[in-house]
Amino acid sequence: MTSSDTEMIPKKKMYEMRITPILERILKQMNVHLKDEQKEKLIHFLLSQLPLSKLMSFSDVTIRYKILDLLDNQEILLMISSASSLKLKKRSSFDIRHKETIRLFLKEYFQLFFPNLAGFMNFESVQFKDKELISLFGDHENPEQLKIADLLIMIQILMDNNPEWIMIHWEQQSEKQAHFEERMFHLFSGIYYQFRKIVFPIAMFTDNARWTKPVLKTYKMALHEFSINEFSFQLIKLKDFNSEEFEKKAPDNPLTWAYLPLTYYPNDKRVNIKAKAVNGIAKTAKTEKGKATLFSLVNHTLRLTPEEQKVYNNIIEKDLIYKEGKMLESIKEVGIEEGIEIGIEKGIEKGRIGMTEMLLMNIKFRFGFISTEIEEKINSIKNMDKIRELYTQSFSCENETQFNQLLD
Repeated sequence: MTSSDTEMIPKKKMYEMRITPILERILKQMNVHLKDEQKEKLIHFLLSQLPLSKLMSFSDVTIRYKILDLLDNQEILLMISSASSLKLKKRSSFDIRHKETIRLFLKEYFQLFFPNLAGFMNFESVQFKDKELISLFGDHENPEQLKIADLLIMIQILMDNNPEWIMIHWEQQSEKQAHFEERMFHLFSGIYYQFRKIVFPIAMFTDNARWTKPVLKTYKMALHEFSINEFSFQLIKLKDFNSEEFEKKAPDNPLTWAYLPLTYYPNDKRVNIKAKAVNGIAKTAKTEKGKATLFSLVNHTLRLTPEEQKVYNNIIEKDLIYKEGKMLESIKEVGIEEGIEIGIEKGIEKGRIGMTEMLLMNIKFRFGFISTEIEEKINSIKNMDKIRELYTQSFSCENETQFNQLLD
C-alpha cells in the first residue's frame, strides 16, 4: 500500500485495521466466535477507549495488553461470555491485589508459610524479574496470565553459610486449572534454563471451593519402567486452613489477617471474620501503603451483603476491640492527612508528590490497573489541592472511565 493510498483511508478505518488482527487473535485464544455485528460493536468500544493519537505507534504487544485491560468492561464480558464455548475468566483486579501484597510483604509471606527458609533469606537483596518472565514466555497460550498473577523473584539465601542467588516463581490461582502441574513444570524449566539457578516454585490457590479432588503438585515423566523426571512445587490452598487455627499461626504477621477471609469458616462467621481481619491488619501492618493494600484485598475477598454490612458497621463503631479497624476504615482521610503532613514536614512539592502517589495507588487498587494516559495526566497536575480533590472523588468512581472524566 502506497502513502497516497494510505492518505485516502479514513483515520477510523486505519485504527480498525490496526487493532482487528490483534483482537481476532485474542478472541481465537478465548475460543470466542462473535457475529459480525458483535465484533463491530466490540471494535467500536475499544476505539472509544484506546488513546488513538498514540495507537499507530504502539507495538502489537502493547495494544494486546491494552485490549485485555479493556475487556474487563461488564457489558463486553457478557457479550463475549455468551459467544464463548468456554467459561471466560475475567482478568481480576483481585489477582493484581494478591501480586501487590507479595511485593510489599515478601518477608512476611515466607515467615508465615515457610518459616524455616525465611531465616536464611536476605530480603534486602530482592529483585523482581517480572519483565523477564513475560519475555521468556511471551508465546505461552495465556501470556496475559503471566502479567497478572505470576511473580519471578531473585533473592539471596544462605547455603552452607554462603550467600547464593535463587529464583522464586510465585503464582496465585483463583480457580482450578487442568494439567496445572504440567504448566508449573513448563515455567520451571524455562526459568531454570534462563537463569541456571535454583528455582523455588510456589502456587497459592485463593478460590472458595473445598476440593474433593486436590490439584497435583508433582509432574512425573517416564518411559515404561525408566523414570525420566519428577518435578514438585509448593502448593498453598488457603481454604484448607481452619480459620481459628490460622489466626493462631502468626498473630503478629499482617498476612495472617489479610488471608484470614480466604480460610475455612461457617457462613454465619463472615462478619466477624472481616472485622477480625481489618482490625488485625490495622494493628500489625507498619505502613499506610501496606495497610491500604491489605485492606483493599480483604474488601475484595469478603464482600458483605447489605444486611451483613450493617452488622459489620455496628461492630466497628461500638466495639472498642476493633478501634484500629475503625481507623483503617477511614483510609480516605488517612491518605489526605498523610499528604498534608508530608507537605508541612518536607515542603509543598514533596507533599504534592506524596499525595499523587496516594492517588495513583488508590486508582490501581480500585480498578486493577492504571493506564499510561491517566498516569501522565495525574503526574502533570502541579496543584496539591487539585490532587487532594481528585483523591477524594476517586472513591466514588466505579471504573477508570468515570475517573478519566474528572481529569478532562
